[in-house]
Amino acid sequence: MIRKIASAMCAAAFAVVAAPALGADTPALEIASQGYIFAGGKYVDGPDGKYMSGQAYVEYQIPKIRTHPFPILMIEGGGQSGSNFTGTPDGREGWAQFFLKRGYAVYVMDQPGRGRSALRPDYGDTVQRPTSWVQQQFTAPERSKLWPQARLHTQWPGTGMAGDPVFDQFYAQQLQAIASFPKQQELNRNAGAALLDRIGPAILLTHSQSGAFGWPIADARPDLVKAIVAVEPSGAPVTRKSGFARPDEMLASERTRAAIDQFAQHPGRDHFVGGVLSRVI
Repeated sequence: MIRKIASAMCAAAFAVVAAPALGADTPALEIASQGYIFAGGKYVDGPDGKYMSGQAYVEYQIPKIRTHPFPILMIEGGGQSGSNFTGTPDGREGWAQFFLKRGYAVYVMDQPGRGRSALRPDYGDTVQRPTSWVQQQFTAPERSKLWPQARLHTQWPGTGMAGDPVFDQFYAQQLQAIASFPKQQELNRNAGAALLDRIGPAILLTHSQSGAFGWPIADARPDLVKAIVAVEPSGAPVTRKSGFARPDEMLASERTRAAIDQFAQHPGRDHFVGGVLSRVI
């Protein structure tokens, strides 16, 4: 039963990537309850008293008509906050609304140190990308042609350059990020596990930089992660491809890292990693 549910979720997520914008005939968004919680965190000693470190802000919405048993936990990618899932820079609805309208409860996290999750000195150095880097990597790679396929890019609305209103909305969302990749994983693993302890079994949807976080969370709570959907996961623990996280930086278990290596050869397929259905799309 769980495999069928998880497979359907993976297929639905792939449909979001491939499908056009939602039309007027899609279901109305009706919410039964909504709110926020802070997941995880612990008190640490500071120079003048105790402070909390490691907590993650999580916003949730429960649809009026809930047709799926497991909620979806969405974790944003690099330089973003949970707003990445709640709308697009050109004013369209986000993935949170897409799945809410289809009967899923949705939990959207701000990674520790991002957005409404406090950035702490003990997280170490931070980085933030300039407009030129965002343009080259995401919004207008066809202009820089840094790799052979870059000229084929057509997916960004507008010019993709600073000064364009859609780009400006996107860049306004960019936040400082923790520089240490192992620290990112540690904080997100702990916060994600704490959230699952509170809400119960769930499906993880990770994207880009957060792709590395789903498997460590599943390692920590194997009975509570029912599926992982990793969308363009730059951080998946693949050992054969350049540009991905180094194996020695991954907090996932050796068994999980070995199993996940198959994604390098078979993206877009479902794999069971430590008993958790996973798909990279």
